[in-house]
Amino acid sequence: MEQAGRRTLIVPQVWRELTEAQGPRSRAYAKAAWRHLAAVPDSPFELPALTEEQEEAAYAIRAKFTTACFPGSQPASIHTVSDAVIVSQALALGTDVLVTGDIKTIDHYEVNLVIGKFLGRNAPFVTTLDDALCRAYGGADAAEQMLVMALSTVAPSADCTGWSIEEARESLDGLQAAMAGSRLVTASQRLDTRWRECRDLDSLLARARSMADQSNVLRCERMRAEMHRAGLGALAGATR
Repeated sequence: MEQAGRRTLIVPQVWRELTEAQGPRSRAYAKAAWRHLAAVPDSPFELPALTEEQEEAAYAIRAKFTTACFPGSQPASIHTVSDAVIVSQALALGTDVLVTGDIKTIDHYEVNLVIGKFLGRNAPFVTTLDDALCRAYGGADAAEQMLVMALSTVAPSADCTGWSIEEARESLDGLQAAMAGSRLVTASQRLDTRWRECRDLDSLLARARSMADQSNVLRCERMRAEMHRAGLGALAGATR
């Protein structure tokens, strides 16, 4: 989203789950980190509040969902299922929904069929992140830009003096292993293709490091991770 010049929208139900869900003490540090990030200047996140009309629209959308849309749900309570609330809120706000391929509680084909009939639209509302990435970064220079973006997420900090091609490849392998867990299969394969096709890997790595240094999203992610680690460290010290 940052590469598209936009903030990442977090719908109310997702925000509640990030910041209000009950859990062990360690979860409290994660919740506090998210609340802090939302308040920092130039936050990359957008937290819209639904109007009364949008709330009604979201409820009307949920009323059309079937249990096939959300496997494992019960007909009588489908309007309260978290995934159903998230999808309906996003649609009421006029945005589409991206899901990773490991999400088994949403059948996006069924959702798109139901909502397409309800709202009279052929294009899918819910799509996998794998498909969305591959469409956004179609090929050649655009696909190489996806590789730069991917590498920026694993690039060393600015105060690190070097980053060899071998080290970068090892970092990319680790990233691809994480992508496999989220079933970003095609996007991962295409990163390999662009790596092999690149004629100037040193320049590619320099671009990735520059992007990492300039990215507000990555700055906030590092901040969130550090706050979480600090909280867990304090918790571990208190229990010893």
